[in-house]
Amino acid sequence: MKKAPIGVSLLALALTLSLVPQARAAEAVTTISVSTWGSSPSETSALKDAVATFESRNPTIKVDLIVDNDHGAQMAARFASKTPNDVFYLDAGVAQDWAAQGVLLDLMPSITTAKFNLTKFNASYLKPFQSGAKLFGLPKDANPLVLEGNKDLMATAGITALPKTTSQFASHAKALLAKGITPMCVDADINRLGAYFVAFGGGLASSTNKSLLSSATSKAGLEWAMTNYKSGAFKTPAQLSAGWAGEAFGKAKCAYTMEGAWLDPYLKDSFPDVYDSMIKGPLPTAKQAGSLAFTAAYAIGKDSPHPKEAWTFIEYMTGARGMTVWTSFGVAIPSRSDVATPLGYEVNGTVAKLATTVTTPAFKGWGDVVGAFNNEAKKQIQDKNFNVKKAAAAIIAAAEAAWPKG
Repeated sequence: MKKAPIGVSLLALALTLSLVPQARAAEAVTTISVSTWGSSPSETSALKDAVATFESRNPTIKVDLIVDNDHGAQMAARFASKTPNDVFYLDAGVAQDWAAQGVLLDLMPSITTAKFNLTKFNASYLKPFQSGAKLFGLPKDANPLVLEGNKDLMATAGITALPKTTSQFASHAKALLAKGITPMCVDADINRLGAYFVAFGGGLASSTNKSLLSSATSKAGLEWAMTNYKSGAFKTPAQLSAGWAGEAFGKAKCAYTMEGAWLDPYLKDSFPDVYDSMIKGPLPTAKQAGSLAFTAAYAIGKDSPHPKEAWTFIEYMTGARGMTVWTSFGVAIPSRSDVATPLGYEVNGTVAKLATTVTTPAFKGWGDVVGAFNNEAKKQIQDKNFNVKKAAAAIIAAAEAAWPKG
């Protein structure tokens, strides 16, 4: 065999070695941390599966998924120490407060560079994360409130279908109470009861974030809810010795509850028999159909260490492909118009598209309003002999006092 000259061999070896660092650099993997919250093991498992699809398409980025126990408090601590995660869930209710603190990265430069199409998102889901020309988060999904019923408990009272109106609900409640069954478990929370403000023709906030709580129609919705608490047709989770309404429903302590798609995986995990017995429909109508819709976004901290890779993650997860994968696991419905509602969640998808399904307010100080409303509502309900009109007036007054001025 003919040998190459020594000089040529050494040159070839030198060239080969010079390319090794470049090859290694090309294969370098960046690990980004993604901070989330989780309502159930199924939801966390679904997110891990969705993240795995991202990693398979982006082999140079590895995701360290962190499920916080108290996401808001833990993120506040990270912001304070300037060590935020690369990506994190951003709740619509706190988005404007966090943006005002200057801890969020504006995504618009990345969106513009990537030519990422925002028109596919429901505008009401984008609004909570916008501030002027800046956008601090992209909505990862959506979740409207729907009515869930336990067919077995309903049958005990001779009920075969969910109530379609508030008057039908009253009839159902009477039949269920006669059998010793709590009709509905719903927390005394503006993010639940506000749906009835809408159903009675009112609402929570105007398009300019002015309060609608004192309107006659909103008052009517709250008074209807308070009437149900007084009669026992509504009970809070605490009154049923449960941590939240989903737990009370899962333990068959109530015939109905009103939650979002997050209830489904929770029941599958913890109460599969009740999950199998569950039926869903729109909330009872009064003057009109009414519901509240919730959304959360993926965001990047201003001090996040890997903003480029973080954007790559968000671009995929909130794009059509990533959102299709995520919502296919049945934990939420899409916030994009070009992603189909998954099978089994048709009711959730239909309610989300109703003109009278209102996205919860998201302005600086909204959290204070929620706290004031909820604290006063729980206080009023503790007195079993409360006066419905006086209790409703006190709750509204407390919330109005906390409403940002100007």
